[in-house]
Amino acid sequence: MGPFYLMESEAESKRLLIKSDHEKTAQQLIATGVTSFSTAPHVVDAGCGIGHVAEVMGSILRDSFESPQITLLDASEQRLSFAKSRLDADPKVEYQYVPCDLAHIPLESQSVDYVFCRFVFEYLSNTQEVFEELYRIVKPGGKLVVGDLDYNCMTHYPLDTKLEEDLLAVMRILQENQFLDPHAGRKLYSFFHGAGLDKIKVHFYAHHLFYGSLPAADEFNWMAKVERLIEHQQNGTIRFDFDLEGFKSRLLHFLKSPGRFSYSPLILVEGTRPL
Repeated sequence: MGPFYLMESEAESKRLLIKSDHEKTAQQLIATGVTSFSTAPHVVDAGCGIGHVAEVMGSILRDSFESPQITLLDASEQRLSFAKSRLDADPKVEYQYVPCDLAHIPLESQSVDYVFCRFVFEYLSNTQEVFEELYRIVKPGGKLVVGDLDYNCMTHYPLDTKLEEDLLAVMRILQENQFLDPHAGRKLYSFFHGAGLDKIKVHFYAHHLFYGSLPAADEFNWMAKVERLIEHQQNGTIRFDFDLEGFKSRLLHFLKSPGRFSYSPLILVEGTRPL
């Protein structure tokens, strides 16, 4: 993560924990080959946050391998500490915690079997640099997997004109100021193709998918995002030319309407370093 992380706050670990989905993460890890190795692999959760992905990695790998090694990378020592408090009780997995900027990873080149990085590139302004660094640590024959959202938070029906205008304005301002790229997902394949990886595959999932009642975890997550924007406006980090409190109220009313339909696609790209 760069010097500015849009969602940074004392409550961020709680938000990440609440929004995590073990079943979806396991599906994505297995689909991209985390279990495809003949011996215990060294795998990396890059931009690990609270260690949710690493936890799911451990639950999958410990049943197939003896002492798999999982390295967690994150710029936040606070969240790494939170991850450590949750994961170190598992004696069957060797976890290591590395605080670092993903543009400067203190691991040896070509030393890792599998790297998974999800929901990180949307917050980066140096995506090419980070991609090259993630790829640098992958062994020949090893896998790199990067995933992110496309049209993040932007696809809903039916929206009234005012709410749609304000929602699009929020995302435009965040993108113009390089705080968030709502179209990060569609750009990932080009990194893999440009770097010449083998066996490139693109997986396409529904991430946000709301119809009928709104799950409590999703309500908490979306409102936490808007509340963070309000805090940024109050401290002068970001300027919006409309009332965010009113926007929050109208967005919540829309999201809790059982007749609405909302979704955001997750695009997950995998590739193998040539032998």
